[in-house]
Amino acid sequence: MTDGHPSHLANSNLPMSAKHFQLYGRFWDVVSLFAFGSAAVTVIIAQSDALTWREITAAGLCVAQGLLYFFAIVRTGWPISRSRLTLYFVGGLGLWLLACWLNPFLWWLGFTYFGQMFGLLPLQAVIPSTAVLTALIVLIISDWKITDLPIGAVIGFSIQWLVAMVLYLFIYGIIRTSGERAKLIAKLEAAQKELELAHQRDTELATLQERERLARDLHDSLGHALVALSVQLEAIQRLYKVDPERASAQVDELKTLTRASMDDLRRSLAGLRAPGLGERRLSDALQALSVDTGQRAHLEIKCHVAEGANQLSPTQAETLWRVAQEALANIERHAAARTVQIRLDMESQTVRLTVKDDGRGMPPDAEKQPGHYGLRGMRERVEGLGGELTFISNGQGGTCVNVKLPIL
Repeated sequence: MTDGHPSHLANSNLPMSAKHFQLYGRFWDVVSLFAFGSAAVTVIIAQSDALTWREITAAGLCVAQGLLYFFAIVRTGWPISRSRLTLYFVGGLGLWLLACWLNPFLWWLGFTYFGQMFGLLPLQAVIPSTAVLTALIVLIISDWKITDLPIGAVIGFSIQWLVAMVLYLFIYGIIRTSGERAKLIAKLEAAQKELELAHQRDTELATLQERERLARDLHDSLGHALVALSVQLEAIQRLYKVDPERASAQVDELKTLTRASMDDLRRSLAGLRAPGLGERRLSDALQALSVDTGQRAHLEIKCHVAEGANQLSPTQAETLWRVAQEALANIERHAAARTVQIRLDMESQTVRLTVKDDGRGMPPDAEKQPGHYGLRGMRERVEGLGGELTFISNGQGGTCVNVKLPIL
């Protein structure tokens, strides 16, 4: 049997899945071919005692309709061109009308074309085509006497046609709605896949940015320290010959510089080893960071994370967590604080992170001083996402780190 039929389905004018239409097409293949074959056999059997050329020709026309349907529709398969559809219906209805002229009792074959029209014709052609077919059936029953039409047949077939149209439009609407839902589900699934790919790209981008930041930190901190160490060693080498005490003092300064450089290197390596958010939610990661830092540094840390924070993009979440991590590390090393407050608030268009301590504070130009690479790294992270980073401290008591990021 055919793999499906209607050209209008192939052109998506009628939203029916290929699988469902194949079942519909096979059903009408069986019905149509059985109807044409049984009609031919019925004509021959009914007039077997006195066959005339009219009965034989009428039976032959029934067989011809079946063959036309088979070669034009069944064998061709789906989709079917409009020209082939036109050829089939014009030829098929012509053969049917001629058969009815020879044997009026073959009028019932017209209902076979009803089902074919429902499946093969576009919606705008179904209603007028079936109306014309119904009128032809009534004319055949009345022996083509337009002035003497049986009122009962006219009313009966008109009601049948109206009921058929209502049912057809109802089923059409259900199929159309189902098709639209299927398309919507397909679009949603595609959008979900795109979101997953975007999430993966954001994670990869965050990792790449972290590596670039680490490279800059190592270049700025360790590179600067090594250059300074090389210059001072050369100066000490010359100074030892004329002023050993001063040279010894500079050696002590070099020890301090070396220790500071080692601390910066350890911090950078620790940042490299420290896992990012990964699959953790931002709220859980901030709470865990607060607990771990508080226990290790003997700090009282209060952490508040607003609802909706876990809906931020992976890059934004990673940046906020890294800033909070660096801020707590600075508090632990330099602030001599007792309490810390961490707040992550969601606003209409922005997200705001605040890390506030009650320690000794820091000088206003701390970010510009040598060795404060972590502060510059925080700013690079935030400004890289179009955000703002501010440090509020009078150098006498407490420091407040404020981060403001636009919600993407």
